[in-house]
Amino acid sequence: MQFAIALATLVAAVGALPSNMVIKESVHAPEQWVRKSTAPDDVVLPLRIGLKHKRGEELEEKLLDIAHPDSASYGQWLSREEVNSYLEPEEGAADAVRRWLADHGVQEDHQKRSVAGDWLHAAMTVKQARALLGDADFAVWEHRETGRQLIRTTEYAVPRSLNGHIDLISGTTYFGQGLDRLKGIAEAESEPADGRVRIANVNSVDTNGVPAECHVNATTILCLREYYKTVDYKVKKAQGQSVAISGFLEQYAIKSDFKQFLSTERPDAAKAGYDFNIVSIDGGINNQSLPGSEANLDVQAFGGVAYNIPVTFYDVAGRPPFKADKNTPTNTNEPYSSEFEYLLQKKKVPSIVSTSYGDDEQTVPLAYQKRVCREIAALGARGTTMLFASGDYGVGNDGTCFSNDGKNTPKFLPSFPASCPYSVTVGATIAFNPERAVDTFYSGGGFSDVWPTPKYQKDTVDAYVASLGDKFKGLYNPKGRAYPDLAAQGSRFVIVIGGRYSLISGTSASTPLVAGILALVNDERLAKGKSTLGFINPALYSGKGEKGLKDITIGSAKGCNTTGFPAQKGWDPVTGFGTPVFDKLSSVFV
Repeated sequence: MQFAIALATLVAAVGALPSNMVIKESVHAPEQWVRKSTAPDDVVLPLRIGLKHKRGEELEEKLLDIAHPDSASYGQWLSREEVNSYLEPEEGAADAVRRWLADHGVQEDHQKRSVAGDWLHAAMTVKQARALLGDADFAVWEHRETGRQLIRTTEYAVPRSLNGHIDLISGTTYFGQGLDRLKGIAEAESEPADGRVRIANVNSVDTNGVPAECHVNATTILCLREYYKTVDYKVKKAQGQSVAISGFLEQYAIKSDFKQFLSTERPDAAKAGYDFNIVSIDGGINNQSLPGSEANLDVQAFGGVAYNIPVTFYDVAGRPPFKADKNTPTNTNEPYSSEFEYLLQKKKVPSIVSTSYGDDEQTVPLAYQKRVCREIAALGARGTTMLFASGDYGVGNDGTCFSNDGKNTPKFLPSFPASCPYSVTVGATIAFNPERAVDTFYSGGGFSDVWPTPKYQKDTVDAYVASLGDKFKGLYNPKGRAYPDLAAQGSRFVIVIGGRYSLISGTSASTPLVAGILALVNDERLAKGKSTLGFINPALYSGKGEKGLKDITIGSAKGCNTTGFPAQKGWDPVTGFGTPVFDKLSSVFV
């Protein structure tokens, strides 16, 4: 007995954290990840150290002010320098962190330091990282379904003297899978015989007033342009803005597919040689021989609606096929922050960023969520509308709806970054008479377990929660940030993948479609000397913006083996305030 006690004491002593160190993050590994082995000492980890923002909360308050239509400062977006003044760290913080790194033989990569100085980059071996971070248990983890491997720890520590300076160290505890919001592919005709005939049917309608081009079995760009009233709009100030499409997970956008798509679906754009640009971040390669269904959908859905507005596909590396050796850094898969940090460095930011990806909120460490959400706010403050897909599994994928804190508590599964209060989140609809919440899959919607209901939507959300009564009590957080904010068609879009016409569904389709419509509204604003739309949520929830949307009252966010939240009159966590009608939206915002 005494031996057992002595052994336990010895084990505790060995694992004890030095008094000068403090646990910075401790997480449960998501259930779908399995620890395979201890990480080799000589593998190189490219870590990023996020320093606390000196005035980060002030920046978020400033955004809510300049984004509200009743504010005297409405639409007066900030410059890069103004935003950086909020994001820069406290004086002396960066130097203190650099000295700590140097004490462990690690040097900062000065070329990668952010303009605001709030991100420091440093590559180090696993052995150095363990010593630096309180003997952190870096291990090789493998995803049960995909077989993807990465090196992570579930806990790390920093010196007590630096704790107040450091927000997080990325590349440590984030296991996020970064799922795209795309629901299945169905092959259509390899050459649509009516491709050019469709163009002759512009503005024709059936007996119910629905564009004759619109069919539930295949949704064309012409249908969407007619249905949402953009078909007759001509871009007035093409170079006044640019739009960004986020590309993750080795989803590559193919120029030949884009050209083929335009040739039948938007021949005026094809004739003019309209194309998208490509920018690589962190080594993205956008391989033109590997067409990605998600990437092609994003650029084609946007370009088909918003022809002549410049669009850039940002290929963010995050999970290439990987076999670790001492010369090859382990991929950290930090796609959101990598892209947003990159964009914030630029003098001119996109008017819209369309992102069709997300994670289950509970799988994303809180520190990383806060950092990404602040970057979303920072881009919003510079006049960018940050669009995110709400997801394709309603309130959660059946059979998976349990907490990952070790208690396995039944719960709905909100999505991030959709749940960030500074995101503009997009759900999906189907059909035309009437248009309803999509039911070939179920549009993501719900309430954050992390982010409280923001002031701009509190009255609206409280009214919806009251209408539910005790329904789903205990399965969701009625005081959380609620989403989506709006929606659009998301079923069976006609696109081209690898030279073949295909049908794609998902909130991945709805999001770039909304981006295209909002880009046209931006064009009207810019032509009249106004600023870009930027963060539109305060306007939507003020009672003003919703007048430009068509209310959707049929359907639900089915999931977690339940019927899910129901759509109803006004806002709901299925389709938000509804779908955009271009002429009405323009009358509200222009």
